[in-house]
Amino acid sequence: MSIQFRVVYILNSPSKHGGATKALLNMLEGLTDKGSIPFVILPHHGGLCDELNRRNIKFILIPYFNSAYPKFYNKKNIALFIPRLLRNLLINYIATKKIITYIQEIKPDIIHTNVGPIDIGFNAAKKLKVPHVWHIREYQDLDFNMHAFPSKLIFLKKLQSEDNYPIAITRGVFNHFEMKNNAKIIYDGVLKKSKTVFIQKKEKYFLFAGRLEENKGIRNLIHAFADFTNNIKDYKLYIAGDTTDLSYKQTLVSLIKENNLCEYVVFLGMRDDICEVMAKATALVVPSFFEGFGFITVEAMFNSCLVIGNNSAGTKEILELENLGILYSGHNELVTAMQRVIRNGIESYFPMIIKAQERAVALYSQEQNVNAVYKFYNEIINNKITVIL
Repeated sequence: MSIQFRVVYILNSPSKHGGATKALLNMLEGLTDKGSIPFVILPHHGGLCDELNRRNIKFILIPYFNSAYPKFYNKKNIALFIPRLLRNLLINYIATKKIITYIQEIKPDIIHTNVGPIDIGFNAAKKLKVPHVWHIREYQDLDFNMHAFPSKLIFLKKLQSEDNYPIAITRGVFNHFEMKNNAKIIYDGVLKKSKTVFIQKKEKYFLFAGRLEENKGIRNLIHAFADFTNNIKDYKLYIAGDTTDLSYKQTLVSLIKENNLCEYVVFLGMRDDICEVMAKATALVVPSFFEGFGFITVEAMFNSCLVIGNNSAGTKEILELENLGILYSGHNELVTAMQRVIRNGIESYFPMIIKAQERAVALYSQEQNVNAVYKFYNEIINNKITVIL
């Protein structure tokens, strides 16, 4: 018989498109099937709210910010650094008080924070002596140029503290934060085992999918695609994703114009049919500098899409396992990789694509993720994890 857990989940964003949110929704689907009862806390309203309503998952909105220093890229941001930091601290203090009150009403077995840079769930759990699961999905400093407040050292101490149980989504993230025996490595559940697709007839486009932001390496990809088109003219680059930073979007548009790529690069925006777009693509290019996991990489593997990925972080950890894709380092290797795929013919990569799909089903299915998290919850509640400080 399954144990019924009452779990409060604290999210960083109400967007339903990010990898962290997709992974959480997949996890909640499986855990609720096992009888668990989720309660979600969000910082503000967004598209995820409709999805939670559709699934009959209770949620509340409490404003809060990441526990990180405000970023500054220009004189205005530098001038506002101290006011923003003080604002964030005050809002988070108030949020912690509200969350404590809410938790006292809900009486959960576990508080589960879905990302690393939020510590209000940890603080509330510590105050109420409720076990806290901290899902660490990012490097923070390497991938988002985010620096923990008040310091990384204090953040590491929190991760290793009593009655706190981190989940790292890759070995790289586990090592980056020097995790101890209170932590587990549990890969994200991307799709159900049955959700595999294999389309042999590929269309003439390379695909980028993800948020349009600097750390995703999209500008490097555009530069590489410009050189690619010097020799091969009948392929396009599809960009699936969007950004709230309109100035950065304009930077990408200007870069495309400067490289005479207007007829070759197509912005698709956010897509609900991204799996179909992947399945038909010649290849997905993942140029991210430091991908925490690589949700989009595994989605491609499930959908029989060859992955050409930057040789770093989560992308490297996934693809180098058994030569499951093409890894590159630097501009020239990326250009060469794309050209070689076309010259060799995508059919010659079918054995690699099939093997990648098999590994995705074995390691990154929704089922394996749910079973691992559910087992972890059981161990925590039954006090089977001993934390050595």
